[in-house]
Amino acid sequence: MHRKEYNFEGTRVIIHSPIAHLSDEERGEYLRTELAKGNPILKEIEKAVIDCWRLKQKSYGD
Repeated sequence: MHRKEYNFEGTRVIIHSPIAHLSDEERGEYLRTELAKGNPILKEIEKAVIDCWRLKQKSYGD
């Protein structure tokens, strides 16, 4: 079973994916390859992360 658990400030997060068991290098390579192929789900996640980062940067500038 591909399950990995994390706890973040009292919240339990369970990931059901073989990706969670890759090393940092393997995970990075997987993500780079999938983004280069145009994986639509990863593209949406990438956009959401960038949007959040921009909002955070904007709030620091106010």
